[in-house]
Amino acid sequence: MTNKTWAIMTLAAFLMLIGCDTKTKNVDSCGDGFVDPGEECDGNIGENTCASLGHYNQTGTLVCTPLCKFDTADCGGRCGDGIPNGTDGEQCDGNNLDGNSCLSLGYTGGTLTCAGDCTFEVSACAGRCGNGVIDTEDGEVCDGGELAEETCQTQGYGQGSGALGCTAGCALDETACVAISANADLSTLTVSEGTLVPQFSAATTSYTVMVHAPTTVTVTATGANPYASVNIAPAQPMTLTLGDNPATVTVTAESGAQKVYSVLITLNPDYLSPYVGTLKHVPAGTFQRDATPTNLSTVSAFRMSQTEITRAQWVSVTGWADPSNVTYSSGTNDPVQYLNWYHTIAFCNKLSLLEGLTPVYTVSGVNFSTLTYAEIPTTDNATWNAATANWAANGYRLPTEMEWMWAAMGADTANPGVTNTTGYAKAFAGSNGVTIIDDYAWCGDNGLNMTHPAGTKLPNELGLYDMSGNVWERLWDWYDYFYPSGAVTDYRGPASGTARVSRGGGFSNAPPSCTVANRGNDNPYNRNFVLGFRVVRN
Repeated sequence: MTNKTWAIMTLAAFLMLIGCDTKTKNVDSCGDGFVDPGEECDGNIGENTCASLGHYNQTGTLVCTPLCKFDTADCGGRCGDGIPNGTDGEQCDGNNLDGNSCLSLGYTGGTLTCAGDCTFEVSACAGRCGNGVIDTEDGEVCDGGELAEETCQTQGYGQGSGALGCTAGCALDETACVAISANADLSTLTVSEGTLVPQFSAATTSYTVMVHAPTTVTVTATGANPYASVNIAPAQPMTLTLGDNPATVTVTAESGAQKVYSVLITLNPDYLSPYVGTLKHVPAGTFQRDATPTNLSTVSAFRMSQTEITRAQWVSVTGWADPSNVTYSSGTNDPVQYLNWYHTIAFCNKLSLLEGLTPVYTVSGVNFSTLTYAEIPTTDNATWNAATANWAANGYRLPTEMEWMWAAMGADTANPGVTNTTGYAKAFAGSNGVTIIDDYAWCGDNGLNMTHPAGTKLPNELGLYDMSGNVWERLWDWYDYFYPSGAVTDYRGPASGTARVSRGGGFSNAPPSCTVANRGNDNPYNRNFVLGFRVVRN
């Protein structure tokens, strides 16, 4: 047998064996152990698991049913089973939207569908802007009137801004917002007393103020920007001391920028009366009043009119006619004269009332508010002689003799705080041993037998004019030929007498009458063209 024949016989035998194999499958059937088309399994699940089939319970048991289908009851749900498994994070499944729509999700319309991962597909829904709810997942920062408590200020704008808004696209509308202000200017700066120099301007930061009488002053200021803070130091009102009293006004803008205004308030010890001009400050002190070293007088501080009261001032204050003897006067700026002591205290009270001060003098039965010139006696009058003084009152009065002498000698200007032991011996007010009387006083030959405008000669050390010469000056004290002996304080003269003291000499007198020590006296009812007066205040 040839090799070819052997090969043919062998092939034929193999084909016969194949045809007789009992495992050969000619018809598909469930249960045959084979996974036929249309079957998921057959007898066993093969390599399949709950997890491989996409179910959420990955540890469940997958079973093959007699119908060759997977039994996934123990595998739990899965995306694609048509049931939204919310516990497993599904929002929907296939066409099952679980009752939701674009509207239920807050959109204004459109078609809601379910994506392959069982989440809502909202791309076909109309936008949610305008529903009054801020949908941050959609990029909204506001919606209508809902701004999530945001304001222009929280966005970095100034307090002067209007209201923050929301655009139609649910973005913040900052149209009404304004930038933080860097304005640190003042719009007003005032002081309760005195006048700012220069006049206030927001661009000017340095000012001075001169005040005369008050012990307290209030500085007030307003920022040009209402949201700037204004701080005034020291705290207001501020108590003044003699001399310079600085105050600062610091303005801090919203931005933090600052501007500092300075106000230097100078308390001038003098007082400025709108009716009789300046009253010079006379400090308290002690002086020797005569040649006896132990005869010392101490006086409290006071203010004295810089000049003798003039004819014009008399008329302005009292509203009465000028009583002066014009034969002996050069004009209305001369000292008023030809009046008695009663007239002088009436003037003091009238001036006090005019300035709203407490009058010093009381005369029984006399109402100084309505008093007329004709009602003032021109003969000796016991009631007016019994006039009393309220030394604590803040109104105007006549100087005491000790006050006048202390002021005339220049007080303690040569040696502040030291007892003045030589001033009583001065030849005239303002004398220092070198100065000459003609420069300081209308007295003797230069008097030309008449009064002269007040304050036209040189003043003494305190700035007081005509303390020597021009007219004699009436004082409060009753006259006694002798001073009291020893030390006295705020001495106001004897309790009674027949004449009142006058001092300083006049235009018609020789220089010896114009010394600081020289004393005169006159009946309180007597009038004379060489007698005038000046006023003081505590």
